[in-house]
Amino acid sequence: MDEVDLIFKRAIDALSDAEFTFLNGRYNISINRSYYAVFYGSKALLIKKGVETTKHSGNIVKFGLEYVINDSFDSKIAKILSELEEDRSSADYDFEFDAEKIQAKENLEKAKKFLEECKKFL
Repeated sequence: MDEVDLIFKRAIDALSDAEFTFLNGRYNISINRSYYAVFYGSKALLIKKGVETTKHSGNIVKFGLEYVINDSFDSKIAKILSELEEDRSSADYDFEFDAEKIQAKENLEKAKKFLEECKKFL
Protein backbone atom coordinates (compact mmCIF):
# COMPACT_ATOMS: atom_id res chain seq x y z
CA MET A 1 0.00 0.00 0.00
CA ASP A 2 1.47 3.37 -0.95
CA GLU A 3 1.37 6.54 1.16
CA VAL A 4 -1.73 7.95 -0.56
CA ASP A 5 -3.65 4.72 0.08
CA LEU A 6 -2.51 4.61 3.71
CA ILE A 7 -3.63 8.17 4.35
CA PHE A 8 -6.96 7.61 2.60
CA LYS A 9 -7.48 4.46 4.68
CA ARG A 10 -7.03 6.66 7.74
CA ALA A 11 -9.79 8.91 6.35
CA ILE A 12 -12.11 5.93 6.03
CA ASP A 13 -11.23 4.80 9.56
CA ALA A 14 -11.94 8.30 10.93
CA LEU A 15 -15.31 8.26 9.17
CA SER A 16 -16.09 4.91 10.76
CA ASP A 17 -15.12 6.34 14.15
CA ALA A 18 -17.38 9.35 13.51
CA GLU A 19 -20.30 7.02 12.81
CA PHE A 20 -19.59 4.89 15.88
CA THR A 21 -19.31 7.86 18.24
CA PHE A 22 -22.42 9.46 16.71
CA LEU A 23 -24.45 6.30 17.32
CA ASN A 24 -23.22 6.31 20.91
CA GLY A 25 -24.24 9.92 21.56
CA ARG A 26 -20.68 11.28 21.67
CA TYR A 27 -21.43 14.20 19.38
CA ASN A 28 -18.35 16.34 20.06
CA ILE A 29 -16.11 13.38 19.30
CA SER A 30 -18.14 12.54 16.21
CA ILE A 31 -17.59 16.10 14.96
CA ASN A 32 -13.86 15.72 15.60
CA ARG A 33 -13.67 12.43 13.70
CA SER A 34 -15.81 13.75 10.82
CA TYR A 35 -13.34 16.59 10.39
CA TYR A 36 -10.36 14.26 10.50
CA ALA A 37 -12.00 12.08 7.85
CA VAL A 38 -12.08 15.03 5.44
CA PHE A 39 -8.66 16.26 6.58
CA TYR A 40 -7.06 12.90 5.80
CA GLY A 41 -8.99 12.63 2.54
CA SER A 42 -7.71 16.03 1.41
CA LYS A 43 -4.22 15.24 2.66
CA ALA A 44 -4.14 12.01 0.63
CA LEU A 45 -5.03 13.92 -2.52
CA LEU A 46 -2.42 16.58 -1.84
CA ILE A 47 0.26 13.92 -1.28
CA LYS A 48 -0.79 12.38 -4.59
CA LYS A 49 0.24 15.66 -6.25
CA GLY A 50 3.44 15.87 -4.19
CA VAL A 51 2.13 18.70 -1.98
CA GLU A 52 2.83 18.54 1.74
CA THR A 53 1.55 20.88 4.44
CA THR A 54 2.37 21.24 8.12
CA LYS A 55 -0.75 23.01 9.40
CA HIS A 56 -4.46 22.46 9.03
CA SER A 57 -4.89 25.95 7.57
CA GLY A 58 -2.20 25.23 4.99
CA ASN A 59 -3.93 22.01 4.06
CA ILE A 60 -7.19 23.89 3.43
CA VAL A 61 -5.52 26.58 1.31
CA LYS A 62 -3.40 24.16 -0.72
CA PHE A 63 -6.35 21.84 -1.27
CA GLY A 64 -8.40 24.71 -2.68
CA LEU A 65 -5.56 25.74 -4.97
CA GLU A 66 -4.62 22.27 -6.20
CA TYR A 67 -8.05 20.67 -6.50
CA VAL A 68 -10.63 23.41 -6.88
CA ILE A 69 -8.78 26.09 -8.82
CA ASN A 70 -6.35 23.86 -10.75
CA ASP A 71 -8.53 20.76 -11.04
CA SER A 72 -12.23 19.90 -11.10
CA PHE A 73 -13.08 19.11 -7.46
CA ASP A 74 -16.59 20.43 -6.76
CA SER A 75 -16.13 23.80 -5.02
CA LYS A 76 -19.28 23.41 -2.89
CA ILE A 77 -18.07 20.06 -1.61
CA ALA A 78 -14.56 21.44 -1.07
CA LYS A 79 -16.00 24.04 1.36
CA ILE A 80 -16.88 21.16 3.67
CA LEU A 81 -13.21 20.96 4.65
CA SER A 82 -13.13 24.46 6.17
CA GLU A 83 -16.66 24.17 7.59
CA LEU A 84 -15.86 20.99 9.48
CA GLU A 85 -12.51 22.40 10.66
CA GLU A 86 -14.37 25.28 12.33
CA ASP A 87 -16.80 22.89 14.02
CA ARG A 88 -13.95 20.61 15.10
CA SER A 89 -12.14 23.54 16.65
CA SER A 90 -15.25 24.42 18.68
CA ALA A 91 -15.81 20.79 19.70
CA ASP A 92 -12.19 20.38 20.79
CA TYR A 93 -11.30 23.73 22.36
CA ASP A 94 -14.50 25.54 23.41
CA PHE A 95 -15.32 23.81 26.67
CA GLU A 96 -18.78 25.38 26.76
CA PHE A 97 -19.57 23.95 23.32
CA ASP A 98 -21.88 20.96 23.48
CA ALA A 99 -22.71 19.60 20.04
CA GLU A 100 -26.28 18.80 19.19
CA LYS A 101 -27.25 15.53 17.55
CA ILE A 102 -28.38 17.29 14.37
CA GLN A 103 -25.07 19.13 13.97
CA ALA A 104 -23.06 15.95 14.44
CA LYS A 105 -25.30 14.16 11.91
CA GLU A 106 -24.86 16.97 9.37
CA ASN A 107 -21.08 16.85 9.77
CA LEU A 108 -21.09 13.09 9.36
CA GLU A 109 -23.12 13.33 6.15
CA LYS A 110 -20.86 16.09 4.83
CA ALA A 111 -17.78 13.99 5.55
CA LYS A 112 -19.27 11.09 3.59
CA LYS A 113 -20.01 13.39 0.66
CA PHE A 114 -16.48 14.85 0.75
CA LEU A 115 -14.82 11.43 0.74
CA GLU A 116 -17.01 10.25 -2.12
CA GLU A 117 -15.79 13.22 -4.15
CA CYS A 118 -12.18 12.47 -3.13
CA LYS A 119 -12.48 8.95 -4.49
CA LYS A 120 -12.90 10.40 -7.99
CA PHE A 121 -9.36 11.77 -7.77
CA LEU A 122 -7.51 8.80 -6.29
